Amino acid sequence: MRHLELGGYGEKLALDYFKSHGFLIKERNFRKKWGEIDIVAYDKKTKETVFIEVKTRLRDGSLAIEPEEELTTKKIQRLKRIILSYLSLKRLENQPWRFDFVAIELKDFQSKPIIRYYKDEFLEF
Repeated sequence: MRHLELGGYGEKLALDYFKSHGFLIKERNFRKKWGEIDIVAYDKKTKETVFIEVKTRLRDGSLAIEPEEELTTKKIQRLKRIILSYLSLKRLENQPWRFDFVAIELKDFQSKPIIRYYKDEFLEF
């Protein structure tokens, strides 16, 4: 499976997860030339805009890195920039928001995915 197909499948799993937990999905794959954020949602419980990064890995027996290891310093810098851009564009700078991270591991496409959800990951601005 190609990287983009795997990523798209992981994002769909994440979308289903967040919808089932009462989140309102506002945007998917919000892009600027310097990066993208996978999902922008609204948490009805906390009344926060939530920026969600999803990393998906296929566990085929090889020694692949963990999805969490993909959240590098360089990636975090791009995420900060895209989050600030979104907040400015939508005039949400003074509204509550947070950054969440989802790591998804798949053995294959028939087995149940392993989803690790990290709520309110700290990004220093």
